[in-house]
Amino acid sequence: MTQHEQLFIGVDGGGTKCKARLESSSGALLAEAVTGPANPATDFALAVESILQACQQVVQQAGYTDTALAYCHVVMGLAGVNVPRVQSQMQHWSHPFASLTVTTDLHIACLGAHAGRDGAILITGTGTAAFSTVDNEQFLFSAQGFPLGDRSSGAWFGWQAVCATLDSLDGLIEETELTKTICRTLGVRSNTDLISCCIGYKATDYAQLAPLVLRYQQLADPHALDITKRGMDYIQALLQRLLKTGAPRIAMIGGLAPFLADLLPTDLQQQLSPVLGPPEVGAVALARQLFAEKAA
Repeated sequence: MTQHEQLFIGVDGGGTKCKARLESSSGALLAEAVTGPANPATDFALAVESILQACQQVVQQAGYTDTALAYCHVVMGLAGVNVPRVQSQMQHWSHPFASLTVTTDLHIACLGAHAGRDGAILITGTGTAAFSTVDNEQFLFSAQGFPLGDRSSGAWFGWQAVCATLDSLDGLIEETELTKTICRTLGVRSNTDLISCCIGYKATDYAQLAPLVLRYQQLADPHALDITKRGMDYIQALLQRLLKTGAPRIAMIGGLAPFLADLLPTDLQQQLSPVLGPPEVGAVALARQLFAEKAA
């Protein structure tokens, strides 16, 4: 490898794993790797360790030594870097790369979904977030975190199902198949049982109950229908807000996306575009764009 050869790495780092993608100067995929957690807001030392391991692995898989990192132009999309303190930590990290740009995981997910071009994403997984990038301007909606926000997320659907079950156990609303199934699933028989069971629940725990709501919505369970309607009202409001940013494409991603997209009115379904690629591809595209702009 000569000093004139340039490499590009895209990194997608989150709370459970770190993915890296290495491409040549011509855009050919050379290697991909997955390592451990990479959320610098949660554990900075662990995050940079996971990032370094992923980057070292991809250059080694491509047949280079670790010295090749000095020729790598890297864009990292990381969870937690929306916090100024964390962003500052990452910016001051003594990295081994030719260049490093740190942005959010939402930004690279949006770039990946739209092949590096302008667009918007609506994420409906354990949490909810809406993000748009148009003419180098970024817009972020929702993403307040559970329980303050994340409406229409998996966590929210499960939480609302538990709330309905509590009300049914109190005799305030009718018992339905959804509330019976929540009780059976959690192994509870009374209000106090359910409170004891869920008192320490986190977003991920509630999210595991979301499929029950969607299943019983299809069976016209009254409580499931009510929860789903309220959730879809919020989804529609987010999509309308993304459209106002001028995004030329909008994609829905996340575990609940296929189910919720099918429940949208036809006119909004027609506004949706397919996801073109994963976040790490978006990160590489941005790395290549920034390098070209600097070289011009």
